[in-house]
Amino acid sequence: MTTSSRIFLFALLFIGLCSCKENAASQNNVAVKDSVATTKTAITKNFKGQKRYVIAPNGLSLRKEASLESEKLADMPLGSEVVLLGEVGPEILEVGHIKGKMLKLGYDGLVGYAFSGYLSPIRLRSADESAEAYILNLKEKFPDIHFESRPTDPDFHEGAINTYTLPVTNWHEAFYLVAGIYELPKSLGFPNPKGPDKELLEEPNKPEEVWSSDMGITRTNNTLTKIVYSYRAEGFGYSVEITRPDNTDFRIEYLVFVD
Repeated sequence: MTTSSRIFLFALLFIGLCSCKENAASQNNVAVKDSVATTKTAITKNFKGQKRYVIAPNGLSLRKEASLESEKLADMPLGSEVVLLGEVGPEILEVGHIKGKMLKLGYDGLVGYAFSGYLSPIRLRSADESAEAYILNLKEKFPDIHFESRPTDPDFHEGAINTYTLPVTNWHEAFYLVAGIYELPKSLGFPNPKGPDKELLEEPNKPEEVWSSDMGITRTNNTLTKIVYSYRAEGFGYSVEITRPDNTDFRIEYLVFVD
């Protein structure tokens, strides 16, 4: 074989190898693009149309980027409705004893990011709803909610006991929903899950006509097991107890009485 023939064959072989590499790279790029597209489609399908509600007592910030330090686009007041657009990475953040991540969402014509810990799929009670009407309205959307109302024991003060479940997964979510239902003092915020087994927090600067306004907290191994808010004034009193039996739905018991 002549030198020129060898050069010609080598050139053909080189071109063939380059072509194979380009085809492989092209196929890899297509596969990556398809994977990204599939992921984006899955995220869109998972979140499309899902609504969340702001449960932070002082509202929640909508951020320009997926960071708690990013520029603020808007303040979303307590009870605001937002639409989920997607999750942003696996990073877990902690704000005020509450864990969550940044979510991409739409609010009032804007698209931004907010901390998931202060968002709930359950809306807060509106001003024109009684507590009982609110629970019954929720039951239409969440049929598994159990609701029961009964009078207090005749030997006790005249009153009623309402017991129901809330289909949420986190203590802070249950707490803030209950705080919204019964307008608990904002100064008694969500307690730190870590602390002594028994703790009693009194409302600071409570009105003079209020005899007592406090929150009892029960923990086991730095895990919340019960939160009870109690209120007492002349001729009237009530308490709200939050528990989570067997790590299922939260159980709420509201006791109200007159004397």
